Amino acid sequence: MSWSRRPRLRRARPAVLALAALLVATTLAACGSDADQQAEPSGDAGAGFPVTLKNVFGETTITKKPERIVTLGWNAQDVVYALGETPVGMPKVTYGPTKDGVTAWDADKFDPAKTTLLDATDKYPYEAIAKLAPDVILAPYEGFDETVYKTLSGIAPTVAYPGAPWQTTWQDQTTLIGKALGKSAEADALITGIKDRVAKVASEHPEFKGKTITVASFGTENYVYMPGDPRVQILNEMGFVNAPGVQKLEETNTKKEFALTISKEKVAEIDADVVVAYVDGLTAAKFAADPVYAALPSVKKGSAYVLEDQQVISGMSAVSVLSVPWVLDKIVPGLAKAAAAAN
Repeated sequence: MSWSRRPRLRRARPAVLALAALLVATTLAACGSDADQQAEPSGDAGAGFPVTLKNVFGETTITKKPERIVTLGWNAQDVVYALGETPVGMPKVTYGPTKDGVTAWDADKFDPAKTTLLDATDKYPYEAIAKLAPDVILAPYEGFDETVYKTLSGIAPTVAYPGAPWQTTWQDQTTLIGKALGKSAEADALITGIKDRVAKVASEHPEFKGKTITVASFGTENYVYMPGDPRVQILNEMGFVNAPGVQKLEETNTKKEFALTISKEKVAEIDADVVVAYVDGLTAAKFAADPVYAALPSVKKGSAYVLEDQQVISGMSAVSVLSVPWVLDKIVPGLAKAAAAAN
C-alpha cells in the first residue's frame, strides 16, 4: 500500500482467483454499520469469546483469543502494540519509514525476530500471510473489495471495515481490535487517553476554535481530504471546522471517497483560515513559488501549514492511539503559528 494514501494508489486490489478458490472456505453474509454495533458475544461472557464482529461484507466470528495476529493497513498494528500484543505479521512501511521499515511511532516496539514485515505495496501477499498461520487478520481501516475479503477470510477470521473504505474512525478501529483480542476495557482506556490528550491541546489553543481548515495534498495532482477522513476528524476534535469549500465538495461526494481530486485552477475554492498543505513530491519552496498556490490568501497571510516531512505526513494520516501522541508534539506548534496568522 502507499503510505501517502493517495486515491490513485488506494483502489481495491483484485485477488488471484485461483488462490481464492483454495483459501476461501465460506461466504459470509449480512451487512454491518458502525463499531458500536459490532460485537455480539456469546458463550463464556467472562472470557469474551466467541465474539462476532460485523463488517461491510458480513460478519466474522472469532472463537478464541487470538495468539497469532496479522495486521493489514495503516493503523491496526498500532492498536495491537498499544494493547500489549505483538503481531506475527504486519505491512512494511514504504512511505517515511525508519531504517527497519516501520513507522517512527512503532520503532521502539517492533522486533524483527517476532514480526514479519509483509510487502503489501501493490497487492496482498496471501501466501506469505498464510505461512504465518494467523488466528486473526485485523484490517478495519482497509478498502478492499469482497473478493479480497473472502480470500483473507479463507486464511483466518478477518476483521474488515464496517462502513466506507478508509474512513473508519480511529476510535472505531481501536474498539474493533479491542473486541477481537478480548481487550475491550483496555481499548476503551486507550480511546479515553487520546481524547483527553486532544482535548488538552484544544483547551491550550483556543485560537483553533472555529477556524476553518482544509487538509490537502498538492503536487502533480491535488487532493482534498473529506470530512470523513480521520486526519480531518482529529483536527475537528482540536476545534477546527471544515472550510465551506470542503463542505461543498462533500456534497458531491456520492461515493463517499476519503479524498477528492481538484484541478489546480480550482484550489482557491477550498482555501481556508488554515490550510494544512502536504507537498508530497513537491518541496515547500516550490509550493510557495508556484503562482497559483502563492495567490491563495492562506499562503499570503502565512496561515498555510506546509508539510514535506514524510514521517510527519504519515503520522497525521495514519491516525491511531500511537501516532497521535507522537505527531501532536510535532504539528501543534506549526498549527498554532498558522492559526495565529489567520487572525
